[in-house]
Amino acid sequence: MRLFVLAFLLWLGSGPGMAEPVGTVVRLQGAASAGEAALAAGSPVEGGVRLRTGDGARMEIRFVDGTLLTLGAGTELVVESFAYNAAERHGDASLRIDGPFLLASGGIAALPDKPLRVATPVAVIGIRGTRFWGGPLDNPLDVLLLDGAIRVTTPGGSVDLLQPMEGTDVRSAGAPPSPPGRWGAERVGAAFRSVAFE
Repeated sequence: MRLFVLAFLLWLGSGPGMAEPVGTVVRLQGAASAGEAALAAGSPVEGGVRLRTGDGARMEIRFVDGTLLTLGAGTELVVESFAYNAAERHGDASLRIDGPFLLASGGIAALPDKPLRVATPVAVIGIRGTRFWGGPLDNPLDVLLLDGAIRVTTPGGSVDLLQPMEGTDVRSAGAPPSPPGRWGAERVGAAFRSVAFE
């Protein structure tokens, strides 16, 4: 009987709603939600839940490996997976983002197999220890590298961004990313403003 009770308690502890948080909201300007629940600074972030920022909102999330993700207004995020074990040098992280964001990768992107990926509606971005901005400016997806290296992949092809302030654009669903090119100050400013806190 004791074994049955213990097994039942373990099963309850592993059920929905009892998952370990993968991150924490560290800053919030305006309104944001996780499913139907309102978020605040200090709220835990769990995998599989749809997070959304409201009009004019900004939200910064710190993940368990130190990755910092800032979301602009009207952005949706689903953490499809996020597991990190520094001692065993193992991890896997997949984020789905629709809207403007700024990402500064933490320990997981420094692992040997570079297991951090960001999926957008039109491309997948593979991250190799970096800081970059992504979102819609003039196209469904524009991406600007600030530090490190990333690969932007669509059904039409892939582009590597290797130099700071290099960017690429995806002009339609299925189209290849444009060749890398330096962004002008006006475009860089527009990207930063989309995720800047007041």
